[in-house]
This record gives sequence, structure tokens and C-alpha cells, in this order.
Amino acid sequence: MSNSIEVLFSKFGVHCAYSIWVVKDGLEHVYPLFNPNGMAPPKTKRPKGERIQVIQAAGRSVVQLTYSQEYRVILLFSEDPSLDEDELSVLFSFLHKGYSEYSDETGRAKLARIVDSVRYTTASLDLEDVFANILTHTLDVISNADYGTLWLYDETKGKIICKASEGYQFEEIKEMEFTIGEGPVGHAFEVGVPVLITDPSDTEFHKVKRISKENKQRWGRRVEDITNVRSVIAYPIGLDDKIECVMYLGQMNSEQVLTNRDLWLLQIFTTQVGIAIRNAKQFANIKELNDTLMQRDAIHATLTDLSVRNLGTEKVIEALSQMTGQPLAFADLIVSEMIPATAVIPNGLSFSQLLSLIEREHQAARIEIGEKSEAILYPIRSGSVVLGCLIANSAQTLTRLGEQALEQGSTVLALERVQKQNVIAFFYKNQRELFDELVHTNDPDVLNEKADALGIRETGAFAVAMLQVSDCPNSQEAEAHIFRLIAELRSSAGALIQTIFGWQNKVILLAGVQGRAELALVEQKLDDVLAFRADEGKSYTLHGGIGSLVQSTSQIEQTYREAEIALTNPIAGQRNDRLVRYTDIGISRLFTSRNTEEVSKFLSDIFSPLSEVDRSDGTLEQTLLAYFASNRSAGETAAHLHIHINTLYQRLKRIEEVLGLSLKNADDALQLQLACYLRQRA
Repeated sequence: MSNSIEVLFSKFGVHCAYSIWVVKDGLEHVYPLFNPNGMAPPKTKRPKGERIQVIQAAGRSVVQLTYSQEYRVILLFSEDPSLDEDELSVLFSFLHKGYSEYSDETGRAKLARIVDSVRYTTASLDLEDVFANILTHTLDVISNADYGTLWLYDETKGKIICKASEGYQFEEIKEMEFTIGEGPVGHAFEVGVPVLITDPSDTEFHKVKRISKENKQRWGRRVEDITNVRSVIAYPIGLDDKIECVMYLGQMNSEQVLTNRDLWLLQIFTTQVGIAIRNAKQFANIKELNDTLMQRDAIHATLTDLSVRNLGTEKVIEALSQMTGQPLAFADLIVSEMIPATAVIPNGLSFSQLLSLIEREHQAARIEIGEKSEAILYPIRSGSVVLGCLIANSAQTLTRLGEQALEQGSTVLALERVQKQNVIAFFYKNQRELFDELVHTNDPDVLNEKADALGIRETGAFAVAMLQVSDCPNSQEAEAHIFRLIAELRSSAGALIQTIFGWQNKVILLAGVQGRAELALVEQKLDDVLAFRADEGKSYTLHGGIGSLVQSTSQIEQTYREAEIALTNPIAGQRNDRLVRYTDIGISRLFTSRNTEEVSKFLSDIFSPLSEVDRSDGTLEQTLLAYFASNRSAGETAAHLHIHINTLYQRLKRIEEVLGLSLKNADDALQLQLACYLRQRA
């Protein structure tokens, strides 16, 4: 790295002494990454929200690059290096690799702790010990939390009581009893979904802050009222559609509040926690289960070892195949690939058909396919998103131990595939940045550089197409849809696609074709994608637009802007079952979504006065629309409206009087004709 950074600084014209330092895990202690001149370490500054900060202090220049709350890089210069914004951005990207390695390392360490904690929670025969272990290891994984309690429904009392506490005086907190729906604990138990509160002023807080008078009186000095807590998670833990208990985590003292990422970690972790609770209950009556749990521990150790050593999904599938005694396959329904690559989807199903089948079954843990259950699917999900599924030839050959291996393996596979999604998302972000630079530059050298980086080559002609996903319930599902669309298009039209990436809720692709014939193939593939999703009645909507052909990379911006207009044009009559071509929308291209407000005002100026005169029947508006629809033929218009031609002339004269316009005036006639056109199209 030292040679590379020296070359980079040399290109930037930096000739002063410098050093590079790293701040990890939110601590203030800095670690030298590169310090050839023996410079004294810099004093760190708390990040202010900017990812790049330049600070002048004590005759030295400090550049702080903030990648996350846990990881910063500090560049220390003996004098002002005079770096501009572009050079600082290059440095940020250049040093991102260290953050990626740190993130991967800490992520896998956290994964190891998550999966390892399952082994500890299942190691005891005593249910109280299980609850204590759950809290201990949850606080190890969710390090932002200062304390935690675990609450169980007592059927004899009809109340939710505290069964374990970590960070609280248990003798004080165990006196509290919640009714269903009371406070964060009772609310989470009632609705069965997690509660995350990070601000006492938000709406979620007002839903759950109701506490009975009796419980308020039981707050002790060491038991903090919810209104004094900086952030709270109340997480219901269930099994077989039944809530077993609620985990309550609070943060009062640590700097970092609890986040959606903590919810995500708990989401994967708590599935195994529910299993641990069930197992602990079974231990009370079934001695044989002890041997089974020991075998589960061996399975867990094997899977954890594979995951922590980053051996990949292939090795996990291979190990699960050995544990279950039959060959298994994994269908990745995000990027449309089979593992191992030689495996095939049973019953001749496609990836999209397999996904539709699993989505129809909602949260089913296993799905039988074929008339005689020739194959069994074990869906792998992250929240509501289907990541893929394990495929077994037949459930009849699976032992209980084999089922348990699949159960634990599903958690590891979910984490593995989510990590892969994160890598893909980062790659698409880089592709978006390169493409954005390509369409905004006028420098031929920069244009060629970005085109090479994107893999764009001269093929004769180019066209940009866009697909937009709308009405998704959350960003995680939208991202999954984007990835699937890209995988499908790569599979069906990959030879004609120069570059393709996802950005926010859009898929952007650049087609490289020899002419109109090949472009028609690309358009047909996009039409097929849109039509399939419309026919399947998906829960989201999908629109598409494509620009016209251009002949060189310097014109890609033109076709990109045209694709945007085609995608967002509200007058084009677009539906979510066909591609909107820029070349087909005609005059409507003048009325993009950017001009919607002006179009509405223009239509109101013409038709509102007519509506006021018509009162309720709309006679004048219907007459005007019919007149221009008949190409201003009085005879055809009268016949269409079933009125005498003199009546038509009287109405037209009345329209001219109301609007103060004349149909004999070319400008006035054009204005009225355009208004009728927009009214009919909109």
C-alpha cells in the first residue's frame, strides 16, 4: 500500500511529510497505518456528519475520512496539501478497502458470536438458565444495549412477568407485571412485531408508553423509567406462530443508540432463541432429547466453522448434504444461480416460478412440490424477503437430526447470502458513480476512462433503458426485486448489455447493438419482463422506459435523458405491462413529470370556466372534446353528439364567449386543440 499511496500523493502534488492513522471501534486511540516520517499521532475529532473533514491545527493539516461510527481514517500532513474535493474523494475511495476488510472481519466476528450464542443457550437443561444465557449473549451481540430483561407470559396470572435480567437488580424488576398491550413489552407481545424507539417524541413511543399506576409505583432507583431511556428494543420471540417471550433491551449510557441493524441481527438470532426455549422445555420430560442437542451442537460447530472461515455457500451445502445423508442444492433467488452449479430446479421450474411458488406459501418453513412430493423446498428468508431455498429430493429420507441440520444451516445460509447482497450493492454503487461521471463529462479522456471502467465498448450504437420498482413495502424488498431483474436481464439479453446496475429503486442498463434489429430484441426482453410481472399480479409495480439509439459514447447522456423522460412521462399512457419508448411518445415528451404542475394549471385554465357554466352535465367540455376529435368537422361532431348542427354552432360560440378565445384564430385554436389532446391522454 505504501508504494500506491506515495504514487497517488505524487500525482496530487503532495510533497510534504505525511502519515496515515486508523481509529477503530469508536475509540479515540489511533493506530498507525503508514508513518514513514515518525510523526506524532493526531488528536481525533468527533465526526460531524460529513464523511470527509479537513482540519487545520497546530501548523499541521488533518484530513479525517469517516466510513462509519466504528471506523475512521486520519491523514496527517506537516503542511496544507491543498487537496481539492475530487482528490479527497479519490483518497476516500482508495482507502475504502481497509474499511471493507475491517467491516468483513467484524461482521464475521459478530456472526461467530451470534451463532455461538445459540450453542450456549441450548447447553442447559434449566429454563431459567436458558433465559439468563439468552440475555448474556444478546448483550454481547447487541453491544449498544446497556441492559436487558426477558419477559414470559404467566397463564395463571394472566400477566407478563420478568424471568431474567442483565444489568438490572433482578429483585426489583421482577416485581413488575405487565398486561398484554401495556408498555413496550406488552405491546410487542400483543402485536408480535419488534418495537424500536430512538426518540421519545416519535409516534411509536406514544403507542407504547402507557404504564399502569401499579407498575409506575414499582420503579426503583435502579430501574429506569422508559422516558429516561435513550433507545429501546422490545423484541417478541416466537415459535410455531406463538409468542414465547419478549426480550427488552435498553440504552442509557452508551454513545450509539440502538438501530435497525440491531433489529436485523436479532431477527436472525431470535429464530434460534425460540428453538432454544422449546428445547429447554422439552428437556424437562424427554431425556432422549439431550443426545439430540449434543448432535445439534456438533452440527452448529461444523456450520459455524465453515461460516467463520469464509469457505462460502458451496461448502455449507456440502456439509449439510453429509449431515442429512442426501445431496442438497441451493437456489439463490436473488441472483438466479444454483449451488452447486450442476444442480437443476425440480419439475422444470424457472427461478421466477420457484420464487412465485414460495411467495404464495408466505412463511411456510417447508414446501412439497410434485404430485408425490418428489422434492422438498426449505425457504431461506431475511425478514419478508425470500433469499432462496434449499432443495431436498424427498423428506421421507430425512431424519429428525437431518431436519435440525437444515434448520440451523438456514440461519448460516441467510447470513451468507445477505453478506453477498451487501457486496453486490456496493459494486452497483460504484457502477452508478462511474456511469454518473460518464454522462456528465465533456472531457474525451475522462469519457474513455469511465467507459473502460464500465466495460463499455464501441458496438455501433447505444441505448439506455430504465426499469423502476414502485410500491414496495420496504427498501430491503425493493433491493431484492432490483437484483432479480438484473439477473433475469443478464440471463436473457446479456450479450447485448454493455453495463447494468441497480440504483435506489431503478435498474439502469446500457445496450450496445448493431442497429434497430438488435435494439428490438432488447426491447422485447424488457417488454417480456414487464408483462410477466403484470400477469403475475405482483405486490409492486414495474415501469420501463428506453431512449433512442445514439452512435457514440459521447451521446450516451442523450439516450439516458430520453429514457428518464420516457419513464416519467405522465401523458404517455404508460402501464406496468409494456415498455415506453421515447421515440413513440411524440409531443407528450414535452410534458414530463417535471412539468406536471404546469400542465394541470393549463388544463384548469381551459376547462374550469367551462365546468362552471356547465354546472353538472359537462355539455360544453364534451362538445369541445368531440369537435377536435372529429378534426373540427361540424357535421361529424353533430352526428357524434346526436344534436342539430345549429345547436353545435351555438355551443361553440358559447365556448368562445366563456374562454375569450376564437376558433378562427390559429393561436387560440391550437391552444384549445392541445388542451383537448392533454385532457384525453391524461
